[in-house]
Amino acid sequence: MKKVLAFISIIAVVGMLASCGNDEATTEPKPKTCEQIEPCKTALQYATYVEQGASDKAYEMENRDESLVSYDDEKEAKEHILSDYKKYEGQQIKKYGLLEYEVIPNKKYVYKFRFKDFRNGDVKNFTVGVYKKDSKYVTNNYVNGAIKNDIKHEGSIVPYKRYYSKDLTKTDKTTFSPEPVENY
Repeated sequence: MKKVLAFISIIAVVGMLASCGNDEATTEPKPKTCEQIEPCKTALQYATYVEQGASDKAYEMENRDESLVSYDDEKEAKEHILSDYKKYEGQQIKKYGLLEYEVIPNKKYVYKFRFKDFRNGDVKNFTVGVYKKDSKYVTNNYVNGAIKNDIKHEGSIVPYKRYYSKDLTKTDKTTFSPEPVENY
């Protein structure tokens, strides 16, 4: 009986040692991309509309309850569509890095993006607030960026998650990594 127990123990130890260093044996899910997370996808679409110069489309996505809209009404938003909008209409933000702050779980988010400007190619930051209103996500633009109070919940700064667009090189990730809001 002792020999059988010793043999089983040896097999168990060898099995555990064989699985050491095996990265595939994890139960954690792979991190999602921004496009797979509904509030992030909404923020990326909003940032794209603003970058294209489609102020009317951006206005449609904004949160009207908290008077955080860019324009007073849709007519005014249409009057501010950029003159070169047709040139950028189909363009999407493809290379980006972002920080996601889930300020109130499943309800309020702040996204800080870093990407290249469509018009001049400069790398810039763009911050978007996303709120769940009923079953839909609405947005607001942080014109001068978010501040520490914008990423606090119950008095504490919430941690962020970092996401990148697909296929970025190590250099791209450095270029498109936004500084955390709490550093300002």
